[in-house]
Amino acid sequence: MRIHLLHMNDLHSRLENHMRIGAKIRALRAEFDRKGEASLTFDLGDVLDRVRPETEATCGLLNADFMRALGVDGWIFGNNEGLTIPVERWEELVKRSGAIAFGTNLRRSDGSPFSFFRDTHVYEVGGMRIGAFGLTPNYDLPYHMLGVHVLDPIEAARRAVDQLVAQRVDAIVCLSHMGLRFDRALASELPQITCVLGGHTHETMHEAEYVGHTAVFQPGKHGFSFGHTVLERSGGRVAARSERIPVEPWEPLDARMMQVYAREQAFVERQLGHTVAALSDRLQLEYEDECTFANLLTDILYDAFEGDLALMMAGALNASLLPGTVAMVHVLGACPTPTRPIVVTMRGADILEAIDLALKPEIHNRQGIGFGFRGGRIGVLAISGALAEIEHRADGRRVRRVVLGGRPLEPDRDYRVITCEYLWLSPVFPPFRRARDVTYQRPLVRELLIEHIGDPGRVERARLPRYEVVDPVEGRTKGAWPS
Repeated sequence: MRIHLLHMNDLHSRLENHMRIGAKIRALRAEFDRKGEASLTFDLGDVLDRVRPETEATCGLLNADFMRALGVDGWIFGNNEGLTIPVERWEELVKRSGAIAFGTNLRRSDGSPFSFFRDTHVYEVGGMRIGAFGLTPNYDLPYHMLGVHVLDPIEAARRAVDQLVAQRVDAIVCLSHMGLRFDRALASELPQITCVLGGHTHETMHEAEYVGHTAVFQPGKHGFSFGHTVLERSGGRVAARSERIPVEPWEPLDARMMQVYAREQAFVERQLGHTVAALSDRLQLEYEDECTFANLLTDILYDAFEGDLALMMAGALNASLLPGTVAMVHVLGACPTPTRPIVVTMRGADILEAIDLALKPEIHNRQGIGFGFRGGRIGVLAISGALAEIEHRADGRRVRRVVLGGRPLEPDRDYRVITCEYLWLSPVFPPFRRARDVTYQRPLVRELLIEHIGDPGRVERARLPRYEVVDPVEGRTKGAWPS
């Protein structure tokens, strides 16, 4: 007897591809039914992404409704579900999905389980008992801020496997949003697992690799493919083999999922059309030079939290905003990142190095990738609460000094810097990686922008320059950058 596992991962609200996958999965399940073979459908996390307007407008409920329409049997939260959807809305999201949602390594702050998650589940299909559990990344700092305790994934997996073995299952499936390196280590640590179906690191594998007898597989990202894993009894045990099924852009969309989309379209449009502010002038974005829009965003962060200064990459923004009425959809298009603010401790020398680094074309023109980045280029660092003096040298623009409260930053002194998690996590900026005493803040950067973009005097203040060009020899001020 064969059991077919159809699994998606890291769709990131590519809704059209989700519907294409839906159509292919529905057709495959019908084919399996005709053959008398059972199937299960799983989502391995990051099905949603608040960069997508429809996801933002519904707080992920449209994505959950897609899952229900498709008939997803099991779901593990990825970091996008866990860290960008408010915890108080998780239960509604799970209920709307109709799927069994696994929270094998997620607990409330007091250590108690969430009632709407399961640690393990046994699917009885096709004459076999398939035990499953799910793991999500243990990002302790942001989850702690949200009131969530993340268990060590290996230890949580060990307990889950012990429970499933005690229930005499025929096979054990791990739904993992941990990444390929972890999945390999898990398979080595717990050989009782039949297969680890993975996501998170966006690997494209055409077939499973094996750690002992355990299959490890991850078929890609963004709905350009999905996985088909077959469980089959062989030589007294159940073995797994996997294949990647590509999804082409010309393939049809699933009719039931399209009906869901049509039903919710009017609500989405009302939400996105909500007026946020009215601008009398263009809010200009630049990536190579200081600009009003990035200054405004950084000022909002500086005003919202306690710190000595704020630093934010211009690449958190994707577009300028035009004069006139600014609606929610415009702000979402201009600032799509789901990154959160953080406050960190940095040495003065590291702050100088970070600002100086971002002045280099190979850095500010670089494509931002991962860690919540949803834009194009990284851009220079916008500053609030301080002034940077820069020199034009033969090797380009360089920071001469940074002045805070009328005094130059001291290289060996500690400062509290308001910034965002991308700058701290990204390998592009080693000075931020050396930051310590990190405290996460609850609202998304974009939510603060929406709340405060219309504050009186906000734009006028953002026009004040934070970079001044000085003579490299005499140190005399020659003027600010053009905005």
